[in-house]
Amino acid sequence: MNIRAEALNQLNHFCENFLSQYSKDRNFDFGKDQRDNTSCLSKYITHRVIDELEVIKSAHSKYPYLTIEKFIQEVFWRTYWKGWLELRPRVWQVYRQDLIKLEGEKNINYQNAIHATTMVECFNDWVHELKETGYLHNHARMWFASIWIFTLKLPWQLGADFFLKHLLDGDAASNTLSWRWVAGLQTKGKHYLATTWNINKFSAKKYENLKLNEKAVSLFESENFTQTPLRFDKIDSENSLFLIHNLDSCYLLKHNEKKFNHYGVFDFNSLLEKEGYSKNVINFKSHINLEIFEQIKSEFNSNIILKNLDDLLKVISENNIKDVIMPYLTCGYENDFISKLKKKIKIYYLARDYDQFCFPFSNKGFFGFKEQIPKILNKIL
Repeated sequence: MNIRAEALNQLNHFCENFLSQYSKDRNFDFGKDQRDNTSCLSKYITHRVIDELEVIKSAHSKYPYLTIEKFIQEVFWRTYWKGWLELRPRVWQVYRQDLIKLEGEKNINYQNAIHATTMVECFNDWVHELKETGYLHNHARMWFASIWIFTLKLPWQLGADFFLKHLLDGDAASNTLSWRWVAGLQTKGKHYLATTWNINKFSAKKYENLKLNEKAVSLFESENFTQTPLRFDKIDSENSLFLIHNLDSCYLLKHNEKKFNHYGVFDFNSLLEKEGYSKNVINFKSHINLEIFEQIKSEFNSNIILKNLDDLLKVISENNIKDVIMPYLTCGYENDFISKLKKKIKIYYLARDYDQFCFPFSNKGFFGFKEQIPKILNKIL
């Protein structure tokens, strides 16, 4: 079974059997072998093996909005985070600069944390689960981040980096901004504290002797990040090369107009390996890349797969390419790489209507965005 078929089966299985109970059960982490209370779709949505619209429409076809409101909101959280960071890309830039500065601070406490040898039993269990499966329940992610920051007193940026490079659903916006939220930076002064009673209530395993810092104050930063205008490219292609990538892997299934002259795949895995992404993540992305490659080979008789600037320059020269076009890349390592190429080559981003419509609603907090969800649904359904 290919990955898209696997994703659609999981979507249907969840909507048919567990969606109606999602609001009641979603906060419980019953363990890695008992995930029916969550959709387990995040790794597919991150790479748009299936997209947000498919998920929302599938859920909406089963139940009225008020029954599944919480699930729909969770799908839109990812969209909100992406839009929020697109409006404030400096947050990502500063985060990357901080990681460079913190490279020399990976001390024994950091090593104990990433190797699951801390004095906090549940935290060690989550480290093992993350490395083994590439997944953690959302509630566990919050507990993990809080313990990392406030009990182990480690820089939040290093924790966010550890997550991003081990999670199969790792998304630069959702990950970075969620860690900032736990730290008390995203909503200034409002942090999240993991507590023993909460962990014991919502986890399958009882951790009786946890010693957590349950009185910590939120972190502080002096910079206020201002918004920058969103800009979406207008494309009038001439002898164009369309390069699909695995962060929007079903784009051609949704917009297969065959209006471009050449088709190919851009494989970011070499870049991500250098950045330290885990083998689990690289392997998952490789499987998606393979499916995209088979699609363009079958539909467009193309065998173009590119991994770096030299590959791209060669294809441009051999085919006299005028315009290189890619599905829109939001903030993250992949966009950073392509942004450097844009200084040498004309590359356009093709944004989906969904993103262009939703991102501007991310200009404030999520509650403001949430008020717009009925309007968004009316537009997209």
